Amino acid sequence: MTEKEREKLSALTDDELSAFEIPGAVKKLIHSEDQQASWSRYHLIGDVMRQETGPAVMPNLAASIRQRLEDEPVVLAPGNMSRRWVKPVAGAAIAASVALMAVTVAPQFINPEQGGTSLPQVAVNQSSNERTYASQKGTRWELLSKPEVESRLNSYLVNHQGYAPAGNMKGIMPYATFVSYDGAR
Repeated sequence: MTEKEREKLSALTDDELSAFEIPGAVKKLIHSEDQQASWSRYHLIGDVMRQETGPAVMPNLAASIRQRLEDEPVVLAPGNMSRRWVKPVAGAAIAASVALMAVTVAPQFINPEQGGTSLPQVAVNQSSNERTYASQKGTRWELLSKPEVESRLNSYLVNHQGYAPAGNMKGIMPYATFVSYDGAR
């Protein structure tokens, strides 16, 4: 490359060429690897002078990557294994949906006057105005002549009821078991 071509390339790099000279300089730059290398160096020098240096990049990075890709052996991968299970699962899903439709829709076609399965209905009973009370034999300590023993036994009973599960209420003392009316007293 001549000194005049270097000056023209430097002027192109610094954006000092006239609009008339730019197309010819760019055409030479595209076709000459020597000018492309100089172009890269001029831009690197300008970036360093302006303190705009970024990460270091190899000047022939694209060519190096292209060459490595061409040299890499081709790996033949097996077919997609995940599609093997799709057909059996899809068949099972279709069979299950057909069975569900047969169970829910078929009774309507067999007995159209019933209208399929009937909804459960609440039985209505006529009640009288009499009140009924659930009575249960109360827990009393009979044949105890000492009130302090009866009091102690009652506290044991209260503690036991607090820790013994009553139905599904574990840990909750069911006070309703102690609230009652004892008519014998």
